[in-house]
Amino acid sequence: MKRLLALFRKRRLDRDLEAEIAAHLELAEQEAIEEGLSPAQARRTARLKFGGIENVKEQHRDRRSIRWVETFWRDLRHGFAAAVQDPGFSLVAIGVLALGIGANTAMFSLVDATLLRPLPFPNPEQLVRVWETPEPDRFNTINTLDFLDWNRLNTVFEGLSVEQELGMAMTGEGEPTRLLGRLVSPDYFDVFGVQPAMGRAFLPGEDQPGSVPVVVITSATWRTQFGSDPAMLNRDIELDGQPHTVVGILPSGPFDRDDVAFFKPLIFRPDQMNRGFHWLRAVGRMKPGITLERAQEEMSTIDASLDGVTPTWKKDWGVLVEPYDKRLIDDGMRRSIQVAFGAVALVLLIACANVANLLLARGSTRSREMAVRAALGASRGRLVSQLLTESLVLCLFGAVAGIGLAQLLMSIALPLVADSLPFTADVGLDFRVLGFSAAATLGVSLLIGLLPSLQTSFGKLSQSMNQGSRGSSASREGLRRAIVVGEVALSLVLLCGSLLLFKSLYNLQQVDPGVRVGEVITMSVNLPPSAYSSPDSARLFYRRVIEQLEAAPGVVSAALASDLPMEGVNEGEGLSVPGRDGGGAVSYKRIDPNYLGVLDIALLAGRGIQQRDSADAPPTALVNEQLAARLLNDYEMDDPIGQTVSVSTPNYEGSDGSSAEYQIVGIVRSEQTEELAAEQEPVFYVSLQQVPRMDAKIIVRASGSETAVMCRPYAKRSARSIPTCPSAIFAPWSRSATAA
Repeated sequence: MKRLLALFRKRRLDRDLEAEIAAHLELAEQEAIEEGLSPAQARRTARLKFGGIENVKEQHRDRRSIRWVETFWRDLRHGFAAAVQDPGFSLVAIGVLALGIGANTAMFSLVDATLLRPLPFPNPEQLVRVWETPEPDRFNTINTLDFLDWNRLNTVFEGLSVEQELGMAMTGEGEPTRLLGRLVSPDYFDVFGVQPAMGRAFLPGEDQPGSVPVVVITSATWRTQFGSDPAMLNRDIELDGQPHTVVGILPSGPFDRDDVAFFKPLIFRPDQMNRGFHWLRAVGRMKPGITLERAQEEMSTIDASLDGVTPTWKKDWGVLVEPYDKRLIDDGMRRSIQVAFGAVALVLLIACANVANLLLARGSTRSREMAVRAALGASRGRLVSQLLTESLVLCLFGAVAGIGLAQLLMSIALPLVADSLPFTADVGLDFRVLGFSAAATLGVSLLIGLLPSLQTSFGKLSQSMNQGSRGSSASREGLRRAIVVGEVALSLVLLCGSLLLFKSLYNLQQVDPGVRVGEVITMSVNLPPSAYSSPDSARLFYRRVIEQLEAAPGVVSAALASDLPMEGVNEGEGLSVPGRDGGGAVSYKRIDPNYLGVLDIALLAGRGIQQRDSADAPPTALVNEQLAARLLNDYEMDDPIGQTVSVSTPNYEGSDGSSAEYQIVGIVRSEQTEELAAEQEPVFYVSLQQVPRMDAKIIVRASGSETAVMCRPYAKRSARSIPTCPSAIFAPWSRSATAA
């Protein structure tokens, strides 16, 4: 510690040292004078007896402080001076390094947040998801009765909770605002190990019918919607026309990044108590010491014990227990992040090669300088350390500029990929990322500085003195050529990868999604139960919406559907053929008569959903090509059209009603229900008028200027909120839709 402190008191200690040396010399002179010598002889004798003054000073400085730190600090100042003296060279080198370090810093922040960092919850290794599995490598949400039985019979979980998304309209706080929330079981926050920062979590009994409606809001909602008002606790807010008491406010954290505004206790209705309707996502926390394999084994045993009460069509289904973070980011996105990180690492290596070549070129002009320094007593190691420190200075400047560039890159890129990132990913420049940037800077300084410094400082001094400024030696030219060859090789790897990427992108664009989405805009609607308590009220609302949209200028046609193409189908039901064994799960999609025409989905056989397929008409349905092929192969049908199938039909509130028989009236071309690279699924289409629901997607095909009618572009593929429409076209119904 004294040595470290001495570095900051150098001038004072030097003055003390000089005073002490002067005192010693004066005392020695006095002793010599007392022995009979003259003052001049005494002074000379004292100095001879004392020895070299400067040598004594250096020895004392070495003992009182850390010499290599002083040397490094001196070299660092020299490096800064050298960078300022040659601004052209410095700016080029710093710019190249900033590009490489900045890209790697930005990419590492994404890699760290998504792939490396553990979940931001206590003991994240204990968190798991529990799914039902219709087939190997496929997973599905669970039903109410299975969840209750699993929760009652298991011995491996500290808690097993479920969640379900919902949208509700908040009124009474200015303009009506649609908020995304979650219905959760009371122990949900215990499972995640997160407790409200203010107030409390849900109590047992608040998930029972007739209990007072309560909510827990997120910290982001508290700040943005209520201005961080501390009086919000125990205050009522109106959601879907019903007052809800705010009993807790969560701390800042991952739930703020999940676009969730509030949590509400999940209350099971009598019509939801079945094993056919799959609508819940289960998350559990394993007990300490319980392994994933042990949990999987017990849950499979419990599932097998329920065979006697399981519907026939799902006898072959199983249970899957997996780490919670496994599906937070899909395999395609994971590979894309890894490939992108590898690409920017190659960019950094190319930047290093460029700067190393520049340093070699500059080193050829400093050979005489190094020879003079060596002739004056500098060792080879001393010269190498000085040159390395000069490259470190360039890297430090490059790192500072690179961090600024990384922040800019993240601000541009993150909004584009935000929907693909897990809500647990907190992408930003934190200490871990800055530590990586510092390590990368140190590594780069060694890469770009070691070879040029060795090449510049080593060799015969006489040759260096004679060469003067005649240029580089043959060995230096050979090293520069080798660096160029390596740089070209890395560039070819990047170029080939880029070409393959563009080819893949081109091939992906050639994939026919089965729909035409150009000039299509969408929005979503959630009907509050308080205002639309019956299916007939929803039918009337949807009819009026379509009528007013089609009458609006710039609108070619409009349609309604339960789900949008390429965004997944949220409902899956069991299908069977009366009088025949077997069955299977299908994607269940509700559409109106305009859906096929708006998205240009071809009708291959039979007819489509028509206006006559109303609530009073016999249930009719369409099937896509995949489902038609399954019916032909598995049930040996000659023609699916005209055949009757039985499907578990959700009721108006979204829970399972009862199995209903539908007559297949048409076969449509398969649309891509998932991402473009996914396999097409069997889809069963029913009339939205016959089977209405409280939420739907509105699909509008526009002509001319889309901005005249656009509330949300289809390309954004997000329907989480309803912005205020700038156009008066939606004025007759936009207030109702927004409130919904």
